[in-house]
Amino acid sequence: MTRRGGLLGPTGVRVISLVLAIGMIAGIGAPYLLQAGVPLWTVLLLVLIVLAVPVVAVVRAERSRR
Repeated sequence: MTRRGGLLGPTGVRVISLVLAIGMIAGIGAPYLLQAGVPLWTVLLLVLIVLAVPVVAVVRAERSRR
């Protein structure tokens, strides 16, 4: 049985796209954020969250197939 919206649905895809876009901006702008005075732990936390989103999405998709 297949779902019409794919594995995540349109809302899930939009949320993941938004998080990845923010993460790309933060990753490219990390040196500038650090230079502007943003704490290192904040930048690292943002990068880790962005890396975790696609991993969680893949794991969730694999579980839903079983």
